Amino acid sequence: MAEIIGLTASILTFVEFSAALLSAVQKVRAATDGTPQEIRELLEQADDIAEWEDRLTVLKSQKKLTSAELRVLKTGGACRKTADDIKTIAEKVSMRSGAKLKFLEHPRVVFGLLVSQPDLKRLQDRLMAHEKAVKEALGLLIRNKNHSETVKGLESLREEYLSFKIEQSVRFDEIQQEILAASQQISHDFVEFRGQVTSLRTKIESLENERQTCTKQIKVLKSLHFQEIRKRWDNIDDAAMKTLAWLHDPSKTSFLHWLSSETTDIYSIIGLPGSGKSTLMKFAFEHETTIQSLERWAGATKLCRASYFFWNQGFELQKSQIGLLRSLLYQVMRQIPSLVSLVDRDLDYEPWGFDELLLLFDKVKLETASSVKFCFFIDGLDEYDGSEEGIGQLIKSIAESPHIKICASSRPRSFFEQRLWSIKYSLTMQDLTKSDMRQFVADTLGEHVDLQQLQIDESGKLLLDQITEDAKGVWLWVHLVTRDLKLAVKGDETIRKLREIVQEFPKDLEKYFEHIIDRVEPVFRKEMARTFLVTIFEVQPLPLYAFYLLDVELEDKDYALKEQIGPLDATTVSRVGQEWKDKIHRRCSDLLVVDSSKHPVFLEQPVDFLHRTVRDFLRDQYIRQLEGLLTTQFIPPISLCRIFLFFLKKQHQHNLTAEQQYNSMIGLVDELLYYAREAEKHELYKDQPFSPVADILDQVDKVNTTIMKKSKTGRNHWTHARDPPATRGLDEYREGHHYNWISMAIQARLVKYVRGILEANRGLPSKNGRPLLDYALRPRKITPIQLPYHSQRDEPNMDRSMVELLLEHKANPNQEVYLNQDRTVWALFLISCRESVNRQEATPVSIKEWFEAIWGACKMFWCRFSASRKL
Repeated sequence: MAEIIGLTASILTFVEFSAALLSAVQKVRAATDGTPQEIRELLEQADDIAEWEDRLTVLKSQKKLTSAELRVLKTGGACRKTADDIKTIAEKVSMRSGAKLKFLEHPRVVFGLLVSQPDLKRLQDRLMAHEKAVKEALGLLIRNKNHSETVKGLESLREEYLSFKIEQSVRFDEIQQEILAASQQISHDFVEFRGQVTSLRTKIESLENERQTCTKQIKVLKSLHFQEIRKRWDNIDDAAMKTLAWLHDPSKTSFLHWLSSETTDIYSIIGLPGSGKSTLMKFAFEHETTIQSLERWAGATKLCRASYFFWNQGFELQKSQIGLLRSLLYQVMRQIPSLVSLVDRDLDYEPWGFDELLLLFDKVKLETASSVKFCFFIDGLDEYDGSEEGIGQLIKSIAESPHIKICASSRPRSFFEQRLWSIKYSLTMQDLTKSDMRQFVADTLGEHVDLQQLQIDESGKLLLDQITEDAKGVWLWVHLVTRDLKLAVKGDETIRKLREIVQEFPKDLEKYFEHIIDRVEPVFRKEMARTFLVTIFEVQPLPLYAFYLLDVELEDKDYALKEQIGPLDATTVSRVGQEWKDKIHRRCSDLLVVDSSKHPVFLEQPVDFLHRTVRDFLRDQYIRQLEGLLTTQFIPPISLCRIFLFFLKKQHQHNLTAEQQYNSMIGLVDELLYYAREAEKHELYKDQPFSPVADILDQVDKVNTTIMKKSKTGRNHWTHARDPPATRGLDEYREGHHYNWISMAIQARLVKYVRGILEANRGLPSKNGRPLLDYALRPRKITPIQLPYHSQRDEPNMDRSMVELLLEHKANPNQEVYLNQDRTVWALFLISCRESVNRQEATPVSIKEWFEAIWGACKMFWCRFSASRKL
């Protein structure tokens, strides 16, 4: 597609320039000025044609070209011959700078020009023939759309462009019609012909520019988009939105005033767990009154709205700053596609990093400061998988721009109240939702014919009053009790009976969750406990197939070790999915929900909690009861290690050069390494010297090595699929193509597993590139997912036990690293500490660990900075 357009544009440029050159050559004045520079330009254009020809010839070997496309290719070859002929004549009628008898040059040029007139006329005719051939080919290409790969390629690009719902029209059809009209214009006058060539060339270049622009916009949007970008939004029930009109009532909230005001204050929506914050945020974002008020605020400038809904129990990009920025930028660039021009990075290999996204976001703010006003709705700041300070600083920095408004929601959090929220522009959910809840219950139960007078009948009013009072502002409780009441209504129960049901219904969510668990049949209680314990422990929702494997483990705990490498049979996956959806419900009732969508990392049907409060309850209040239901030893991180080894064996074994496949592999490995470390720290193994999952970890390396060999994707070890950390000043991370499995295990702080390797090896294994001690002292790495020990726990980034282990096995802190200008391992560690402190990335517990390591090293070693200086 691009090859034909490019070759056509090059031919027309050549014809246009050649025609101008021939016209100039025929004038004695132009000839005496000399034409060497024009000849060089002419030959450069001929070379450009040759490059496009070569690309088109390669394309020709891969698929059949149409007669029109072949004609363009043939014309390109003819143009190269014409260029040589023009060069010969032009040199004949040009002044020679090195001529000895310069006074004879002018008569020689004039005479040459006279005798070359027939040749010049033939060349003019030939140029007109080239132009005619191109016009005829273009006409055929555009008229025969079904047979032209070029036009079909443009149509395919247009459809893909439209699928992104980009707010800009595609001009392919319009430009093609202009080209078709221009290609039908034929002139025998050389002067008029030159004007037509220029016009047609301009239109062809416009088509190519439009193609390139659309291609880049699609590419950028694809790089920002992620599978779960609307998952949380789509899962929010719209049913309760009918009752939220109070949001825009000035007598009840300050929201309407905030929308149209010039304030930079953040509007905060604060509510208890399950109080309906997300529902209100969705309602606020898409309501017409909100949009109209924002348009008044924007005035003559363009208004751009975007939203993001944090979801702590979801996948990585649903609960991270990277996910937030990618989502906002994706939505912004769909509405203002011209901003894509601000992206100047390679989009083919590297995934977006936080610093890159933040820089791009700043560019967007600067570029649109006077032309666009933004309003961002960001739900669930408390569900961010990191520190409140981290997300708070990001939101505050965005909101400081006078052309940006932010409406954000959260559970009550003192940090947000002190640093982010405005007293004037804020609302508390449970203060405003009683009447909404009453209306929702009346509408829902009123669908049954016998309860349509619910709000009129006195006993019905008492039922509604009872529900709204007992709810205490928690919408989730209302939904759950209403669901039970609907079942009773279908059984023709009276309002009196419904009131009894409400009276017996647990008055808080925790009691309700216990109530649901108690209803699970005793025969399934052990499986229920195993399932809940695994879901509490998981980093992100597991695919449904994982719970089938959890059941297989009961029969054979070594199932993953015995499994062969190779893809899963699609029929088996489908059968397991159908069977286990029902099994999950029987074992866990309504507390776990099986999604029908594709899992972003592996397989499909991710299994998630009904609500975040379910996970909070099970993890914080019910974990001991779950453990008490088991009669045999069950260690969730070990079971998860087995599941992920199985998944690694079943990963795709083709196209591993693709970024998505690499990220999938490293994502699976990182999650397994996290569970392996948790297994090492488990109370049953904390005093044992070696890893309880060493056999699984050994297989991880063998499995990925085998798969990489089968895929034939380079000579490096599979661990090189991980991207190196970004350089921070002098803190550089260079592998020199020598990254390996033990290096990765050291970074993952698997002290017991590494101890087993060192003792089996009787010392440190030989390794080029970065020394092993460097990985322990500077364990920074790029991970496709953010793991809990990076965010939820105040844990140092360096494990002193790992450092001590390596030192015991003769690791040398004074070893010079040739990859880092011969700085010693110890010097690199100190540089890393300094950079972390300077960039405010160091936590107090990490700083404490560093000082203890430094103090210990000072007692054991005389450390050097380089070959010539001591610290």
